[in-house]
Amino acid sequence: MGLNLLDLALLAVYVLAAVDGFRRGFVPYLSELGAFAVGLGMAFLLFEPLGQVVHRGLAVGVTLAGFGAFLALLAVGHGVSHSPVRRGSVWLAGYLRPRLSERQFQVVGAMPALGAALTLSILLLGTLAAVPVQATRSLVSRSAVGSAVVTRTAFLQAPLRRLLVPATPSAQKILPNNPASNPGEDAFYSLHFPVNLQTAPDQGDEDSMLQRINAARASAGLSKLRMDPLLREAARGHSLDMYQRHYFSHQTPDGKSPFDRLKAVNAHYLTAGENIAFAPDPNLAWTSLMQSPDHRANILNPDFQCVGIGAYRGLGGYEEMFTQDFADCSS
Repeated sequence: MGLNLLDLALLAVYVLAAVDGFRRGFVPYLSELGAFAVGLGMAFLLFEPLGQVVHRGLAVGVTLAGFGAFLALLAVGHGVSHSPVRRGSVWLAGYLRPRLSERQFQVVGAMPALGAALTLSILLLGTLAAVPVQATRSLVSRSAVGSAVVTRTAFLQAPLRRLLVPATPSAQKILPNNPASNPGEDAFYSLHFPVNLQTAPDQGDEDSMLQRINAARASAGLSKLRMDPLLREAARGHSLDMYQRHYFSHQTPDGKSPFDRLKAVNAHYLTAGENIAFAPDPNLAWTSLMQSPDHRANILNPDFQCVGIGAYRGLGGYEEMFTQDFADCSS
């Protein structure tokens, strides 16, 4: 994946922050970073209960009340903690300065500035990835730096989505009884949504899922998988079929298996496997897959060399369907 304009903008911000931190010194940026971190922690922990109080007391919309509570908690946490954090920063600077050369201390001084820039970029990128707008999510997924940051801070996606995206009615969930997201080979669930539900493929989430797979494999010392067009065709076809025929299973209603679907697209393999998941976004889908031993084993199977990922989203707030077809892609 090459660098795009978002990558260049992020790298420029990091460089400028480091240069400014080198110039301004250790204490100012560490004070701001520490106080901002305290405020941010308070905001993420308490915005939902406080937002509910505002919502009920002032009859404000839930999303607006939550966002207002988040900003208020961020400001209060920053204001209350800034003075003690600054005192701690001054003490730490006094401890470090005699032990470092002037040049080393200036380099250390740039680190809090870089940390502040990274924190802000994490929030910005997480917001772009969390909102249900294909253009912004694709922008992040096609960014080498942005996708890496979002993948490593996936735990922020759920609270950011709750903060920024209005809740959809519970009737719009694919599976109202919430069974395990990743059914076994023989499990079969009927889905419940309108017959005329419109769906759309989500290539950005497919690419994002591939990056997560390859990051997990790299951490395990395994080779990366390449996206295979035939496997992707089979995966997309299955995700769409599950929407169109209202089911969630590795087996189709007429008894076709994953291997039947790979044969239908003329995929060549000696060994293959399939994962399926449904979730509001790829981060939660990824979490459910990695928590399932069988599906994790497919992701980390050293025999697999390629993968096809198919993601389809039900328009109007419905969850997203993912299929991952793995194979050794033997000729």
